[in-house]
Amino acid sequence: MPQTPDEFLNLLQPHYRSALQYCRALCREPNDAQDLLQQALVLALEKLPGLRDPTRFKAWFFQIITRAFYRQCRQKFWRCFLPLESTNHTFELENDQPDFPVIFPGTEEPTNERRTRLLEALAKLRPKERAALLLFELGDFTIADIAEIQEEKSLSAIKSRLSRTRQKLKDLILTAEKNKEKIINPTKEITHEIEKMAALFTGRR
Repeated sequence: MPQTPDEFLNLLQPHYRSALQYCRALCREPNDAQDLLQQALVLALEKLPGLRDPTRFKAWFFQIITRAFYRQCRQKFWRCFLPLESTNHTFELENDQPDFPVIFPGTEEPTNERRTRLLEALAKLRPKERAALLLFELGDFTIADIAEIQEEKSLSAIKSRLSRTRQKLKDLILTAEKNKEKIINPTKEITHEIEKMAALFTGRR
């Protein structure tokens, strides 16, 4: 079993980028993602002697990240009762943000806008839902791996969670799309009302 920091780094190197992307997709704020990864790295180094099978490093490390994320969410919940200087949350997209699949086919919407909308939808999911979906889609973990990481005994529970979460995410994105269309393209009723008002001022009936 690995024991030294050098051995840890050798195991981490092939999975570091995917771990960073996972943290960034889990967290709403870039700083939170960085904090989450740092916490997970420290915890993983401390727990390294307990890793019996180095071939299972990725699932083992992502489980540590996921647990740290749940803990971070609980801490944020309690911080809601404390005064905050600012509650304005924004996304800072960088060039190495998670490479999400194109979810708006046939549109010319800039990539950053698609990513922002996806991240906003992900942020509205429950922590366990978000983690399960990202582990499957972004981390390429199997249902069995996700069950182990999320400490679930039932594989069907994970399958149901993934199915519900995909539908919920789709609904959130479609709602955001509809809201955007309403802002950009007024409905026929609104257009008709505008024309009627314009006619009053121009003397037309």
